[in-house]
Amino acid sequence: MRFDTEKFENVHQVGGIRTGALDHPNPSTSGGGGTSGGGGRVAMVDTGSGLRFTVALDRGGDIVEAFYNQHSLAYLSPNDYKPPSFAYAKGLDWLDSWPAGLVTTCGPRYIGGPRTEDGVDVGLHGRFSNTPAAVEMVVNPRPHDGQREMLLSLVIRDARMFGPVVEVRRRIQCVLGEPEVQIFDEVINRGNQTVAHNWLYHVNLGYPLADRGAKLIFKGKAGLVTPPTKPLTKALLNRFKTLRGNVLEHVGTGEDVLLIDPRADRKGVAHVGLVNHALGLGVELAYPLKQLPRLANWQHLAPGGSYVTGVEPYSGSLLGKDREKHPLAEQWLKPGQTKRYRLTIRVHAGRAALAGFAKHDGELVVG
Repeated sequence: MRFDTEKFENVHQVGGIRTGALDHPNPSTSGGGGTSGGGGRVAMVDTGSGLRFTVALDRGGDIVEAFYNQHSLAYLSPNDYKPPSFAYAKGLDWLDSWPAGLVTTCGPRYIGGPRTEDGVDVGLHGRFSNTPAAVEMVVNPRPHDGQREMLLSLVIRDARMFGPVVEVRRRIQCVLGEPEVQIFDEVINRGNQTVAHNWLYHVNLGYPLADRGAKLIFKGKAGLVTPPTKPLTKALLNRFKTLRGNVLEHVGTGEDVLLIDPRADRKGVAHVGLVNHALGLGVELAYPLKQLPRLANWQHLAPGGSYVTGVEPYSGSLLGKDREKHPLAEQWLKPGQTKRYRLTIRVHAGRAALAGFAKHDGELVVG
């Protein structure tokens, strides 16, 4: 997209980043404008392309609301924004504060369900999203000077006295006029002990993008964590790639989860996501497969508004290395070691763009 810089003076007329704080709505008075406080710090990002999103600075710099033009891309939980707290780090309590949204980062030490691993009581999906980020830098575009890039630079620390100390340095980058966001993460062991390291991007796609008939885009070897009563076949696996309407079996905690060893393109990049042909809209995740060699697809298509599918690239194990005998299940960070991750989220609109993205699709086979 091109911008005529002779016709505006303030960059926020066409896009950019603003930081601030949200009030937390009180459900009993929100219709009248009442608040209960504690919404937290945010960064509002407008790419000037139709894609705009909110970064929750108090929740690890994860992305919550995300829109393309008038359409929401992400599922939002009924929790709204709650202040981060490690009170939510036990068992399934993470669900009590999770806002959902476009990207929830899980880790940096453990991901997946509650369990005891390495002598540690692991809570659901780790501590990252209940850890505030320190803002290092906000760079807005300067289109009058030919500079269209915008940047949000953050530091998040999961630390305690006597260790472990795991630091995440995150950069969120966009280009004015382009409907995509890039997340660059460096995960560094600042302590003096080797620690477990698992990393997952929990990308939660919701209505209207996620709706009956929308098509999931991925290929590779797969299995169901929540196996059906029928024998698992290739045909059954591939039926999960088309979203169904409301599924009564998903009421409450009902869900279906696929674990996939995805295939990459010739450059080693995986391309996965969701296409809604009825809307003419799709969301693509692109990332180096070596960094995030595994993929989960979570489907919770329940009535009552809890309709969401998660497309989740990850490294490590969701089930725990003691339970899961997978060659990539065990991951560690030595003292001083750094692991790097890159995730690009790109919006596709229109028949030609969706057809180009769909070329990355393929069959699932029983793995």
